[in-house]
Amino acid sequence: MIVKAFNIRDIDLKFFVAVNQIKLNYKQFIDLNNIHNEENALNSFFAILEEIQNKNKNSVIQFIKEKYILNQDHIFTACYYVEKAFLQKINISNKKSIEFLLYLATNRQINKSIDAFGIDYSDLKKQSLIYCIISPINNFNKISKEIIKALGAEQEELVINKLSDNKINEIKEFFEISDNQLNSILKSYGIKVNNSEISLKYVSSAIYDLICEKMALLHIERASAM
Repeated sequence: MIVKAFNIRDIDLKFFVAVNQIKLNYKQFIDLNNIHNEENALNSFFAILEEIQNKNKNSVIQFIKEKYILNQDHIFTACYYVEKAFLQKINISNKKSIEFLLYLATNRQINKSIDAFGIDYSDLKKQSLIYCIISPINNFNKISKEIIKALGAEQEELVINKLSDNKINEIKEFFEISDNQLNSILKSYGIKVNNSEISLKYVSSAIYDLICEKMALLHIERASAM
């Protein structure tokens, strides 16, 4: 589990974020919950989460698809904009969990954001699940234990910071990041863009900068509309 504390003094905003990964024993899950189809599986899964969420009303629990997650900072920055949007009352959704998906996707379209970052039946079948918790206090061990116990899952190594050329290309395509945009950022780092051996570290840093810019624009657009 990765935990980060935020203390933004300029706007008097304090909160904590945790990111964790678990392995769901899918066969045990469907047997214990008497599940017979995909819809029933998802409904049971979300019903369990809702029960845990109701016990921890001041915290936000959101499971996410990691396909287009660049790294932990992508998640942390999205959480920051969620908290800032609700503080300033310029949130798009009434639910922080949905607002979180909108900022992850840098898009105001709820359906598109849920499709890209919300989990579905295929994620349950894969069994490796990533979730994020946003909370005013550091209560993550308590909530994580509740999640693991209720789902009959176990702790797993967090993989969101592992990158590959294929994942980078998928992220670029989803966020509509062009090579020209990427090269402009890389040049600002002092990197020669005609070098075919540019490391994933620098490429991911440039993509992160561009994703942050898109999040900021989404936030500004909403503030301007109010």
